[in-house]
Amino acid sequence: MQNREAARYARWSAGVAIAIALIVAGIFVRGRFADRAARRNLPPQIPASVAQQSTGFTYSKNVGGHTLFTIRASQATEFKDKNRSLLENVAITIYGPEGKRNDSVRANECSYEPATGSIRCQGTVQIDLRNAAKNPAASPSSGGMHFETSDILFDRDSGKVSTNNPVTLKFPGGAGQATGVLYDPQSEDARLQSNVRLTMTPPANSRALPVNVAGTALEFRRSDGTLQLFGPVRAAQGQRILSANALEIDLDAQMQPRAAIASGHPELTATDARGTASLVANQMTASFAGGIIDKIAADGDVRGDTRSRRGENHISAAHVDLMMAVKDGDTQPKQMLARGNVQVAMQRGVARRSLRTEALRIDFVPRLERRGVRVAGAETLAPGEIVTSKLGESDMISGGKLTAAFDAQSQLTQLHGASGVQVVHQSGSGAPQTTTAQNLTAGFGANGDWETVEEDGGVKFQQAGRTGQSEQAHISRAANQITLTGSASVADSTSRSSAAQIEINQKTGEVHAAGNVITTYFGNAKNPGAAGGNISADQMNGSSATDHAVFSGHARFWQGSDVIQADTIEFWRSQQRAEARGNVVGAFPEPPPNTAKTKSRVTAPTVWQVRAPKADYLGGAGRVELTGGVAAQSSQGSISSQSLTLFLSTAANQQQKLERAVAEGGVRIEQNGRIGTAERGEYVARDGKFVLSGGKPALFDGSGNTTTGRELTFFLASDTILVDSQKGPRTITKHRVEK
Repeated sequence: MQNREAARYARWSAGVAIAIALIVAGIFVRGRFADRAARRNLPPQIPASVAQQSTGFTYSKNVGGHTLFTIRASQATEFKDKNRSLLENVAITIYGPEGKRNDSVRANECSYEPATGSIRCQGTVQIDLRNAAKNPAASPSSGGMHFETSDILFDRDSGKVSTNNPVTLKFPGGAGQATGVLYDPQSEDARLQSNVRLTMTPPANSRALPVNVAGTALEFRRSDGTLQLFGPVRAAQGQRILSANALEIDLDAQMQPRAAIASGHPELTATDARGTASLVANQMTASFAGGIIDKIAADGDVRGDTRSRRGENHISAAHVDLMMAVKDGDTQPKQMLARGNVQVAMQRGVARRSLRTEALRIDFVPRLERRGVRVAGAETLAPGEIVTSKLGESDMISGGKLTAAFDAQSQLTQLHGASGVQVVHQSGSGAPQTTTAQNLTAGFGANGDWETVEEDGGVKFQQAGRTGQSEQAHISRAANQITLTGSASVADSTSRSSAAQIEINQKTGEVHAAGNVITTYFGNAKNPGAAGGNISADQMNGSSATDHAVFSGHARFWQGSDVIQADTIEFWRSQQRAEARGNVVGAFPEPPPNTAKTKSRVTAPTVWQVRAPKADYLGGAGRVELTGGVAAQSSQGSISSQSLTLFLSTAANQQQKLERAVAEGGVRIEQNGRIGTAERGEYVARDGKFVLSGGKPALFDGSGNTTTGRELTFFLASDTILVDSQKGPRTITKHRVEK
């Protein structure tokens, strides 16, 4: 029993001992683990090279009562042997000299050298430039410039930030890259040092292409919000390319382009399927609306050129404004204004056209069938001159104002001139034709040549020695003819014609006039001092080349007091010859009779009226030949015959008078109740006598007496008859007294 209890006690004691041993072992193990955990929670041992470590670092620099910048880091480690500190999670806030800025520089790790005050940040560095009024935590898209680079140097004394490493930048209006950056908080300028590449992005609602800009260097002038690119600068938008020595881009509050100024002889070129266009000037300025170009202004020695398969166009001026419009999300020209010695030159094949004026406006409209624009109209805003030349032919049109219209192919179709116009047409070696008027309208054909010119308002015409005037004028290229209407008149050195309408063919010299035609001939072309004449009619057809004209319809010719009327009068100016046909009626005065011989007191002028089917007036010979049955009558008597020739003499005052008349063929003379018959009769005006001869001359009086003879002569004033017969001459008076 005792043994069993002893054994049980022994087993219990052993169990208790084991339990105590396990408890002790557990306590020991737990202590070891607790010690290890405590060791892990202890601060790391400071290396021998580290003098001091601190959590949180802040440094600020004040200038003139303002904080220029503040440097913050989550941890700073100061090294003993290198005289520098390592800053982690660095944020540098730059307020600027007036404390109005809120720019920031952020980096993961920077080294700080207290002796020099410089801070160098390795790894990726972000630089944000934005206004103090904006939220410091705002993203670059909210308005500002964002740079990303590496290994920057921050100068504690000046606050300048710089690096020579690659830089990327972003702002609401675009993005880009460059090499090296220098930011100066004192001037608030950031400069990209070299290899600048920018992409200006259009607004989100625009379909316009982005603009890619390249330059040597770029300066962001934060104070006035401008980007200054240094050249050579190249900006490209699709096929539109701008090159210049410098380019300044003015940004608005949203960092979108507001204006751009290209200087240093900028050149703008554009290329498409139709050809190329270029614009060169001393300076160009582009203005933007909503981030899209709405105007381009070029100043100083402006030159523009376009070239295509159709031809070439050139323009030069002192200043050019090009207004733009948006179509299908893209910008294209809408209107151009050029000022200051504007010169335009156009060439289509062998045809050339030039324009000179002080101010010009050109309007563009979109092409209906494809992209691009075409010229719709042009207008000079000052007096202008257009010259067109082609194959030995030229035309000059000038006016106080010129307005042109163009078709769908930008081909000139119509030209209007106002406020005093002039047209000069030169064909070959011929004399130029010049017309002036208040207004004109010229129509052009598909080949670009003018076809018609309409002028009105005090029209004046001149070609060689010929001049003209009218209220309106129509010039036809196809007919080579000018038509003057409305109180029209033409004149040269020997004649002047007026009519309601006058047509002149420039090639043949033919002249057609209608409506109250009156032509005055000043004299023989070879002898201007000779007596001239006047002809009036309903219409006239003539030629300046042959000096020949036909007047018809109530035709009337007069020279001094001599008058001939007929249905038609044909006139040869160089011969001073007029031929009247159809119902010819003439009036010819004669000088007073020779009273010394007749002892008569008759001094009143006598006018002979003549009627015949035809009359031939020979002004140079002083003779009028009437044929076809003639009847002549005056206060002295009457003559009828088959033909009658009137001989005219020219007085000292160039007035022609009837000197004598010769009638032939069935002559019949009536005078104071006497009737004379013969085959030939002659009337001498100065002597006042009739001479009958040929056939069987006979003279009958009212008493039934008959006188015959080989030749009968009777004097009107003295009533004396001279008879020449086989018995010899004898004289008969009214008392029949023989001598």
